[in-house]
Formats: sequence, C-alpha cells, structure tokens
Amino acid sequence: MWKSEWFTNEKEKVATIYETNITFNTVAANYFKTAYSTLIGYNLEEDCLLIKPVSKDEVGTRNLSEDDLHPMSIKPSYGRINGKNIIKKLCYYHPIDFNAQKSHRFECEWNNEENLLVVYLKREVQ
Repeated sequence: MWKSEWFTNEKEKVATIYETNITFNTVAANYFKTAYSTLIGYNLEEDCLLIKPVSKDEVGTRNLSEDDLHPMSIKPSYGRINGKNIIKKLCYYHPIDFNAQKSHRFECEWNNEENLLVVYLKREVQ
C-alpha cells in the first residue's frame, strides 16, 4: 500500500510587512470585514504579532482610546493597517531588515479561542 498524504484546498493566510504598513491577503483580511478597528500586540514567548478585531461597542465597554486602535482598510483583494510607528514598535521586539528586502511575508493563523489573527514572525514565506 502507498503511503499517501492528501492536499487540502485551504487557502494560505499571509501578512506582508513593509516599513510603513502591514498588508493582509484576502483570506487573512476576511476576519476583519466587520471590525470597527483593531488592537495590535506582540507575544514575547512565541515571537508573534497579534491582530485583534474590535467592534464599536467594545471600544466603549473596554475603555479603549483612539490611541489604542489601529484602523484596517479592507479592499476587495487585501486588508491594510498603515502606520510606521507600529512597524517601529514591532522591530523593537523582532528586528526586520528593510534595507535587504523591501517587504517580508509571514504565515498567519486565526485563533478562534482568542478571536485574533496570529502572525508567526518565525515563519517567513519565501
């Protein structure tokens, strides 16, 4: 009998980090279609960027200020969070060399339990 592995049709979720923004492919951006804004964080132990959708109701109930929020623009083929400061903060924890390469693509995964997108910074896509 042959030892076989079957391929799924699941689409890859990818975040591309530039010096001025983070761009998500359609599959990753779809999780944010109804979000009012996002929260962005970093997991030190796992070396991951965390992107959490936030509704307008959550902004009031969680006492979030506009400084805590990072809007994501959703287009038909991608989503984007602009902000050079976000990238600077990320690079403090996970240095990214934009001189060697203009953009860096990373695998993402949706975490249902925490309701957030995890960008795995150790899993760069070539």
